[in-house]
Amino acid sequence: MSTRQRYLFPIVNNITLSFVLFVLSPSVGWGNAEQEVNTRFERGVRYLDAERYDLALTEFQAIQKEFATAADISSLAQYYIGITHQELNDLSQAASAYQEALALKAPPEVHGNAHLHLGIVYKTQGELALAENHLKQALALLKETAEAYIHLGDAYILQRRFNAAEKAYREGIRLNPNHTEPYYGLGRVAEMQNRLQQAMEYYDAALVRNRYSSQTHYRRALTYQKLGDKEQAAAAMTQFQRLKTYEDQMHRFRESIYKNSNLPVLYIKLGELHEAYDNLTEAAQIYKVATQVHPSYLPAYLHLGEVFIKQRALEKAVRVYEKAAEIAPDSAQVQIKLGVIYINQHQFDPAIAAFKRAITVDNTSAEAHNNLARLYAGLGKEMQQAIHLAQQAVALAPIAKHYDTLAYTYYRNAQYAQALDAVNQAILLAPHVGAYSKLRAKIQKEKK
Repeated sequence: MSTRQRYLFPIVNNITLSFVLFVLSPSVGWGNAEQEVNTRFERGVRYLDAERYDLALTEFQAIQKEFATAADISSLAQYYIGITHQELNDLSQAASAYQEALALKAPPEVHGNAHLHLGIVYKTQGELALAENHLKQALALLKETAEAYIHLGDAYILQRRFNAAEKAYREGIRLNPNHTEPYYGLGRVAEMQNRLQQAMEYYDAALVRNRYSSQTHYRRALTYQKLGDKEQAAAAMTQFQRLKTYEDQMHRFRESIYKNSNLPVLYIKLGELHEAYDNLTEAAQIYKVATQVHPSYLPAYLHLGEVFIKQRALEKAVRVYEKAAEIAPDSAQVQIKLGVIYINQHQFDPAIAAFKRAITVDNTSAEAHNNLARLYAGLGKEMQQAIHLAQQAVALAPIAKHYDTLAYTYYRNAQYAQALDAVNQAILLAPHVGAYSKLRAKIQKEKK
């Protein structure tokens, strides 16, 4: 479970009012001061989300130093300092920061999350009694928190307290049935108690929620071996090895990005790795981070837009390509992408405008001419212009797709002889495309 799943949103409205008024200039109102501190926390969290840990640490340490005598602010800053160290796997420093956060007066949510993360750190370090203590304190403060139950279950299973572990995992599922980890944990409990069929059911439930969990595939392989199913065991082990390779490559890229965040191409390479494993959610996330870290880097927007198109998130894709158009106003390809998306949204006037802009910035773009011709013909408007545009597309790039559009524009304008000549040329260039033969049949029917 990622550390970042339990980030607090910066909330400082409960900070001691009298202290803030005391340290601020009398001309500055508390509302402005609160907004300023919130903005700084939010900036630090954005750095965390972008994995700019050096910048995040600098931001939170600066807040903590500046507000060292403001317990609530300082506690929240220490909590985020702990988060940052935990993300960097500096567990001892993370633990120290969480302890500092707990030593200061703060709202229950801050202390609860500090206990939660301190429990996770101690669990990772093998300090299971300490982990259990802090996770229980987290539950006392945060009440209905699935993550605390899940990590508590992990601590119990490491102590072979199977009944307690199973109860904790089930509480985690009750609170959030979408987490992968409690199903995996229940699978481990069942497997360790030799309830192998039940273990398989839990592992399968875990994979429904996260099919990229290599460790779950590994446990399935071992469980199949125990069940004597060698074929299924081999298949599960192959999946484990494939996803373990993915994880290892992903971690190497992340390490490279952290050390070389000024190289935007590394973000693209990581995104392409996610796409190669059909993990579009993670691909979109890393491309989005790239646009934040390198806001003028066009390839990040183009890759992000493509992922959104694959996900059929067309509104998001439009916003991304519109931003790309601001960065690269002379890019015909960006305008063409916008036009195609608008067509899929049945927004034909914006699509026409986008294709026209593409032609304006690059009058040699065969694709822009072809797409605008096709759109005009489909709408039954500007038919002579549609034919002219299709002719231009063929002249610029005499490929089957463009001859097909030319045939379609002639067909829509009842010029069947010319349409037949054009579609025959398309079929000659690409005889395997059934749509061209279907268009020819329609033309021949009308011609007769």
